[in-house]
Amino acid sequence: MPDLHPSKIVLDEYVTTINKPEWGPIMKTVVRMLLGLILLATSIAKLSNLPGFVAVLHSYRFLPQGLHWPAAVIIAVSELVIGSWLCWGRHLRQAAWTTMALHVTYAGFAAFMLLRKVPILNCGCFGSFLARPLSWMTMGQNLLLAALSLLLVRLARPAPKLVSR
Repeated sequence: MPDLHPSKIVLDEYVTTINKPEWGPIMKTVVRMLLGLILLATSIAKLSNLPGFVAVLHSYRFLPQGLHWPAAVIIAVSELVIGSWLCWGRHLRQAAWTTMALHVTYAGFAAFMLLRKVPILNCGCFGSFLARPLSWMTMGQNLLLAALSLLLVRLARPAPKLVSR
């Protein structure tokens, strides 16, 4: 005889709703577009005022003097390419792994600078726009974006192949 306890019925309905197949593609699209649009916004902000972003990189006092401009261009263009790749949606697992690596690198670098106790007035996330100090929250936000990227890796798994005998 089926268990007709009200809490059991509600829980079964909830689990059935979450596990419906149509939620996967919707969640995958939302996560990839969120990550892609964030990266596009950060890259456009950096590219629109590249000298300002170079000044932000200089404030980190990490790179030798001649490498600020090349680093600024590489970072901004990389974010533009990865953000476009995520929005495009092709080879999504590779794009998700790439964005996860990017955000883990950003989080690690933020932690390194915070542990060095170098005061950074503008983290540079949006270039010279939306200036905010580098903080542990900045590192946490990058780890959250890395976790979302890992979720996208899981959501972008290929469907299992059916083998007929």
